Amino acid sequence: MSRMTTASRASATRQFAPTSPPLPRRWSFTPSDLNWGVLGIGLIIAAMWVRHGGLDLFDSPLNALVAIGQLTALFGTYLALVGILLMSRAPFIDQVLGSDEASRLHRLAGFTSVWFIGAHALASTIGFSGVTTVPTLGEIWEQIYTFTILEEGGLGATVALALLILVALVSIRAARARLAYETWYGIHLYVYIAMALGFLHQLAIGTDFVGDELARNSWIALYAVAFVPLIIFRFLEPLFRNLRHRFYIDKVVIERDGVASIWIAGNAMDKLPVRAGQWFGIRVLNARGWWKSNPFSLSSGPNGIHLRFTVEALGDRSREFQNLEPGTRVFLEGPYGILTGAVRTREKVLLIAGGIGITPLRALFEVLPVRRGDMALLYRAPSNASVVLKRELRRIAEARGARLDIVTGSRDQFTFNDDPLSPGGLWAAYPDIRERDIYLCGSPRMMATVEKSLRDIGVSKGQIHLERFSW
Repeated sequence: MSRMTTASRASATRQFAPTSPPLPRRWSFTPSDLNWGVLGIGLIIAAMWVRHGGLDLFDSPLNALVAIGQLTALFGTYLALVGILLMSRAPFIDQVLGSDEASRLHRLAGFTSVWFIGAHALASTIGFSGVTTVPTLGEIWEQIYTFTILEEGGLGATVALALLILVALVSIRAARARLAYETWYGIHLYVYIAMALGFLHQLAIGTDFVGDELARNSWIALYAVAFVPLIIFRFLEPLFRNLRHRFYIDKVVIERDGVASIWIAGNAMDKLPVRAGQWFGIRVLNARGWWKSNPFSLSSGPNGIHLRFTVEALGDRSREFQNLEPGTRVFLEGPYGILTGAVRTREKVLLIAGGIGITPLRALFEVLPVRRGDMALLYRAPSNASVVLKRELRRIAEARGARLDIVTGSRDQFTFNDDPLSPGGLWAAYPDIRERDIYLCGSPRMMATVEKSLRDIGVSKGQIHLERFSW
């Protein structure tokens, strides 16, 4: 008996009426809480530095460099911890910021941290050199060598700085464009080694660690605040969730040339908290895919039986997903994302999709609670042949009394006023657009165009909901 037949029969024995699975927990946490928390801790760090006599160091140029070195070390380390917390996948972070905004702030904190720690190394090297004139490169190198080899924790600190610089270099946009995601992600993991070595360096000679138990315990608590959510939500929770649900490929359905829907089933699927519009990282548990996580959005509303992801063959990994056999075990990380009904602020809704960006919006089109006539979907595609899930969209629109506009063709065919994504085009098509929440998903260029058009029309930022899936 083939694997496909076996999997299909096993799935059939578990079929039951679709149900509404539980919704992910909502946290009483706001962006303002996050901002004040980060600022407040930063002020406490500065106050500890003052308490340890930091201001007294500004009595000579060399001591001033030492003071600058201390400050940049403290805040560079703090920003690195903030960056780690932002990428912990903690639900209270994901709910407040969304995956793309958390990633953007993580990059900002990371690059700034590397600059600060680099400035710390340079300022401290010169400040502790004892020279009264501008040091030569040879003198600076001798000081670095002496610190690295002879100072307690010096070797670890030097290696940590080198690793942070390496991660920063491969995170520059031009470098990321030349690296496979898996290579970039693997190098990015060196941050954890760098942070561990930096922590040991702080324990050995750090101003806020030596001789001040309160300050030392405060910094240990900061490390815990950053790393405990990372361990729980990036590793432990996905592991326990997969052990419980034991996800597997139930079927693969070809939607059109180059596009397929992947249906995933498992145990107790009606107990999996998930919202339409969210996404999962998917690892295929075979020799080639267990270590690679690929993000895909749900393309249908959760029903307590399956999760469906519609995948376009844009690269080797997405093509491999379309060739998976039923019964193949998969490891899911998630659900993540805030492109859901939880962020809605208006009764009326307009969904704007571009290309394969239709997938999360198709799920929202199916399940968002609206009155008949209050929801519309604008689907922009290069050609009629590239439209995905057309029959489903028409069936949903008819059943729910929603408006469906599928616009195809090259941008060159449209004038400024007729371009459906221009301010004039959107205003003409949806005169009540200012009264609607806008959900947006497509290519980065398409979303930037639409977001600008919406702002030009006068749609407030709080009404525009989107997530960018880039790294």
